[in-house]
Amino acid sequence: MMNERVMQFRVGVLVLATAIIAGILIVLFGDLPSLVQASYPLRMSFADARGVSAGTPVRKNGILVGRVGSIVLDERGGVSVVADIDSYVPIYRDEQPKISGSLLGDAEISLVSGRIVPPRQRVGKDEVLVGGISRDPFEAFASLEPKLALALDSLTIASESVSKLSTNLDKLFLGEDDKFKQMVDKTEIALESFSLAMNNINDVMGDPNARDKMKAAIEALPEVLADLRSTVKGISTTVDTADRNLRNLEGLTRPLGERGEEMVAQVDRTIGRLDDVLQQAAMFTKALNQSDGTLGKLVRDPKVYDDLAQAAANVNSITKELRPIVDDVRVFTDKIARHPEQLGVRGALDRRPGLK
Repeated sequence: MMNERVMQFRVGVLVLATAIIAGILIVLFGDLPSLVQASYPLRMSFADARGVSAGTPVRKNGILVGRVGSIVLDERGGVSVVADIDSYVPIYRDEQPKISGSLLGDAEISLVSGRIVPPRQRVGKDEVLVGGISRDPFEAFASLEPKLALALDSLTIASESVSKLSTNLDKLFLGEDDKFKQMVDKTEIALESFSLAMNNINDVMGDPNARDKMKAAIEALPEVLADLRSTVKGISTTVDTADRNLRNLEGLTRPLGERGEEMVAQVDRTIGRLDDVLQQAAMFTKALNQSDGTLGKLVRDPKVYDDLAQAAANVNSITKELRPIVDDVRVFTDKIARHPEQLGVRGALDRRPGLK
């Protein structure tokens, strides 16, 4: 009897614990919370509500805030979804509902916040939020299939290239190709040349006198550069001056070039005239050389010269004798111009004024 009562007690405790656990599960995952917790409707519109049905969870920031109450087709060809949201959870206009599915085919609606611009406004009673659909993993995998095929083809080509490279490397290092040996020989020659060059450099740099001279040269390098800079400036000034002179010379020679033909023609005419003058001078010289001509007699015959001198003296004497007469005539004409009545009776009767 005692064992039977203990057994019944244990069974009763087990049944009571099972009932308590079932109640807790119903409260947490069933529709009982909606009966206990107050809620308000949230209207949403989707172009496609695949996988959504009554009871589909609605989450905000990953937390369950309600469940889908009804789902119907609207007049525009979309899907109208009404969810029951817990009364303590605010829904704002900048939030967008998105349907996301899992690999097992379960769907849920997530409220994703957009650009937040304070102050945020809550959704009205009859306001409808336009939702979107997150990409299905299977669809994403299906869209990746062509890219995977291309990637596999590229991988195949790469493997073939690697195989060819390994084959060439085997031929190169195993001695079947002489190019590697030639390359090694050239490398040895290059290393020997480099070693010789380094030895020569060591010989130069190892000498204290050479190091001192090089140091002095490096110290004098700024002065050399300064002199070089001043020299370059002087050359630049000289070049500018030469350029200015060339421009001036161009301005001088350009008119000459433009009037070249005219000037050549003038020179040609001048040469022709000079030729005529020279011919006339030759004729004059020839006339002087001829004793029969007048000029020849003038030059060669003293008598002609004496006659000309005598004539000039006579002209000079006559000029001296005529000067008083010319003066008297000038005085006479001046008086007549002033007093014309002196010319006679008619002049006295007219009494006209003189010319002056």
